[in-house]
Amino acid sequence: FIPFLGLSQDEKKLNIGGGYFGQSLFEPGVVIEFEFENYNSENFSSPSRADLMFFVTEKYWSIGLDLHQGWRKYFKSGLFLEQSMGIGIIHSTYTIDHVVYVDQYNNGYPYGPRLNIGLMPSATLGIGYDFTHKKDSQNLIWLRPKAYCNFAYRDFSEPFFAVQLGYTYTLKNISK
Repeated sequence: FIPFLGLSQDEKKLNIGGGYFGQSLFEPGVVIEFEFENYNSENFSSPSRADLMFFVTEKYWSIGLDLHQGWRKYFKSGLFLEQSMGIGIIHSTYTIDHVVYVDQYNNGYPYGPRLNIGLMPSATLGIGYDFTHKKDSQNLIWLRPKAYCNFAYRDFSEPFFAVQLGYTYTLKNISK
């Protein structure tokens, strides 16, 4: 995804995190993340992240696994900006008896309390703050708006939007 993946310093970090994941403030869920952060320079990294998420809405609940590749830019103040692109799978189970989705050709697709698995491409932006400002261990808080598709239900023209708010901690600092 990112053209500078081949560039690397000796510093790499293994991070774990978690937080709130929801399609809105009223459709809550959780996200757990595992991240391998490869530093390209002192203040720039290219993290690879796996997100496991679960959320509940009025009509269905979903669980998904999303693999991301992106970049993160740290500033001296502790602030950081990030972006990532991801691909994953999402499973939704509807809690109502019967839902029919009608496409532009007037074809009906039934959904119900059964297996609905779809491919899930996504794009995430983020802003956060590093409380520790230390190289060996980090304590990050972040806010990540996310756009994603659930191809079992809708395509790129009708993405879903979510908000992620959470915390990441460095488990291990890996050096060559």
